[in-house]
Amino acid sequence: MDTSLQVGQFDHDGWQVRIFMTWDELMHCLAGRAELVYQGSLRCRIALPMGLEDQEQASASLGHRARAFIADWQRRDHDADSEFSEL
Repeated sequence: MDTSLQVGQFDHDGWQVRIFMTWDELMHCLAGRAELVYQGSLRCRIALPMGLEDQEQASASLGHRARAFIADWQRRDHDADSEFSEL
């Protein structure tokens, strides 16, 4: 069962990025993810690297990785018939 709480959200170049986090008692660090929503649908999840204990640092890491994914996605050609897979 996912007990993560949404701790942040921002818009970036037509995407909505939602940041979720929880404290992992077993691992003694934060666990979290960024969910990237495009045109109203969840398109990507990015996991938080293990070992981060500071929520601001963890949120910044997820935000940076989300922006990098979006920038990379925008650089690629999208004229083919390929679409996003359902998550």
